[in-house]
Amino acid sequence: MKGQKNLSRRERQIMDIIYKMKEATVAQVLEIIPDPPSYSSIRALLRVLEEKGHLVHKQVGPRYIYAPTLPREEARQNALKHVMKTFFDNSTE
Repeated sequence: MKGQKNLSRRERQIMDIIYKMKEATVAQVLEIIPDPPSYSSIRALLRVLEEKGHLVHKQVGPRYIYAPTLPREEARQNALKHVMKTFFDNSTE
């Protein structure tokens, strides 16, 4: 299951930005992310997120535009299921 449990803090920040924007370039992520690392670090993190199956990209001119592989609602449901399983033994009580 692709879940945010396997994401670092920076990876989660990037995913939050891309979900909010629907798709984003490295430069757009760099503008928004708090306490931004270098351009090459963001690019590397986006590549890692793509390798993990969280993102896909399309090339437009010289730029890559990244988008999530799951709709936001499905990602939310997966995250909630993980929390329920991990902390509440799948019980809603």
